[in-house]
Amino acid sequence: MSDHFDLVIVGNSAAGLQAVRTVRKHNDKLSVAIIDREDCPAYSRVMTPYFIGDKIPREDLFIVDKSFYRQMSVTPLFGQSVEQINTGQQKLTLTDGRQIDYGKLLLATGAEARSLTLSSERAQTLRHMADAEKLARMIGSAHSITAIGAGLVSLPLLSHAASGIEKHLVVGSGRVFSRVVDAEASAVLEEHFRQAGLQMHLQDDVETITEKEQLHLTLTSGRQLVTDLLIVGKGVTPNLDLAREAGLQVNDGVLIDAHCRTGNPCIYAAGDVAEGKDFITGKPTIQGNWVTAVEQAEIAALNMLGRVCTYEGSLKNNITEVFGIDVAAVGYCQDDAARTVTCHNRATGRFRKVFLNDKDRVIGATMIGETNDAGCYYQMVRTRSEFPGEAMLSGSYRYTDILQRLE
Repeated sequence: MSDHFDLVIVGNSAAGLQAVRTVRKHNDKLSVAIIDREDCPAYSRVMTPYFIGDKIPREDLFIVDKSFYRQMSVTPLFGQSVEQINTGQQKLTLTDGRQIDYGKLLLATGAEARSLTLSSERAQTLRHMADAEKLARMIGSAHSITAIGAGLVSLPLLSHAASGIEKHLVVGSGRVFSRVVDAEASAVLEEHFRQAGLQMHLQDDVETITEKEQLHLTLTSGRQLVTDLLIVGKGVTPNLDLAREAGLQVNDGVLIDAHCRTGNPCIYAAGDVAEGKDFITGKPTIQGNWVTAVEQAEIAALNMLGRVCTYEGSLKNNITEVFGIDVAAVGYCQDDAARTVTCHNRATGRFRKVFLNDKDRVIGATMIGETNDAGCYYQMVRTRSEFPGEAMLSGSYRYTDILQRLE
């Protein structure tokens, strides 16, 4: 005999939490279960580098506590993974053998960190709480750290590690944050990172690892590095096996329509596992950011409740702080935009680059230094606003004027 729930959510992060909140905002009668492989309440992955670097305690990682699920009348099935989806019978099989019947299903299964083919106990990825706890134990005794990949895992981890540790960054591409910002912004950041003591090895990779008292790394360039810990930040791969085996259509992610629904009318997807329309290009994409996960989950939840609504598309929206400097990228940030406008104050470190289409509408923006205007740029992209002028980039434009334009 199996348990039955009107709605089942697989995944307990940004998308899963937003789906729960949206459902309960509109309906307190439906039975809801949330399934996740990690046996703990939802926590912030982007904050784990602060915990690993001993900047915050572990308990500060949690977004909600156990009482949240009780208050929302949600049945948490934690420490469990879904082994199989039977779409014909609308049934899930869990790792412990239990079977769960569902009326509607939301897949918010996220992604897994890419690992190296070269293995070592001291070569670690960061994706789950267990990874963070292990890295926190290892980094405390490290005198030298090397990270592979210059993205939103490697750089924050290096940044928040103790200042006395020797830090190396090995980057396969020619620049840092290549998937987040354009080349001009990368150059600004690289200059700052070097001044902060980071040793960068661009257009290079780890060829071999020899494990002795320390890790001895041979790079493609022939350079030798000796390090205590190797952080692998080579990006993530969406968790697609479950969807693929269930016969859902997948590409880079699980393909969803404007209702955040898969090809199966009872199954929806949101977050890092979902591939849907990009707001700017209209092409299918995976944004892999918190805001997109929340937006998609809300649309999915409303449609699961029968409140038909559509999603206009996702936007890049990444904000982080590394080596004491804030970085934000919103929307389309590529130099093939019709026009770009840049303002860089080297005295203050404030950098702004705005990307415009052929109608002079804002389609993206990169911010370095303080990033308080990131929300304004996000709304300007969403509302297809005209660029208000270069005064906005220098910081002399009043945000109240911008907000009036958006009303």
